Amino acid sequence: MNWDALGAVGEMIGAVAVVITLLYVARQIHQVNAQTQASARFSLIKELGELNLLIAGDKSVASVFRRGLSGEQLDDDERLQFFTILGQFLNISSVLFDLHDDGLLPQNQWLMMRKDIISIFSEPGGRTFWDEVGRVGVHSKFSDAVEEILASDEASYKIA
Repeated sequence: MNWDALGAVGEMIGAVAVVITLLYVARQIHQVNAQTQASARFSLIKELGELNLLIAGDKSVASVFRRGLSGEQLDDDERLQFFTILGQFLNISSVLFDLHDDGLLPQNQWLMMRKDIISIFSEPGGRTFWDEVGRVGVHSKFSDAVEEILASDEASYKIA
């Protein structure tokens, strides 16, 4: 074997090593991205859970939420509480919509959010919030999606 042949074998081994290294780095990047996406999804689901605990953990807040959804008259402070709760829900659902739209949130998780959107914004007080504040407080693509969801015949659960 001469020096040219050894050099060619060395170059081939080097090329294979580069390809293996690139594949390894690509796999590591994919894993980090998946972990980051999972962390972001978990954070948002945790936020939604904390919002639910806020409502369920205090009878007076639950009362404001229930009465607000049913369209009962609320005093100014209660209306602020109710709109703040729905605003937080809307912010969370908007981010989850964006994640789903970007392919970063699985369909099954978005389906749960759709059900929540129907349940909340189909109630009289939820619809008032959506019409007065929600629709104009979010980006148009999400607003259009919520309008489409609400116009659908999709069934959901009853809150109030």
